[in-house]
Amino acid sequence: MIKVADFFERICTYAARFAGVLLVALMLVIVYDIVGRKFFNTGSVALQELQWHLHGAIVLLGIGYAYTRDAHVRIDILYSNFSQRFKLKLEIFGIIVLLTPFLLVLLWSGFDYAHRAFVRGESSPEGLGLDHRWIIKSVIPISTLITLLGAWSVVIRALMVLRGDLETAYRSEDGLWNS
Repeated sequence: MIKVADFFERICTYAARFAGVLLVALMLVIVYDIVGRKFFNTGSVALQELQWHLHGAIVLLGIGYAYTRDAHVRIDILYSNFSQRFKLKLEIFGIIVLLTPFLLVLLWSGFDYAHRAFVRGESSPEGLGLDHRWIIKSVIPISTLITLLGAWSVVIRALMVLRGDLETAYRSEDGLWNS
């Protein structure tokens, strides 16, 4: 099972690395846009939309990785008082009962959303905006699947820790797996 968890986590890591590359691209687009507007009196709706699209893709592609690193939001005031075993059981429950059904609905509707944009040839409502809106809309189901894989990687590791297999599941950089 650890190989499955590692595989899922590797996918999340690659997605986060790609998001890092997009972050550099976003920075270059922003600098280019600012210099163009400031010194050459040019402005571009397409460049501004590209910035929004890149920013959205960066955030969405990093969620699965953040989940595997226990970097997501939770109510720490209550959570910090629980025992490690209870935290793991709560994490497993939350992923199976709450997160997985939500992500499956989001995956299905996100795929439909992107597919409709592709079939319609959807483009920006702005005259000089970006074409091919399906590209950015496709990030929704892709990132949802990546997040689902990351969550199930956490479930597998949590089950291993609860089973007593700490050495296999233990990851020093992850706070969730520390006892």
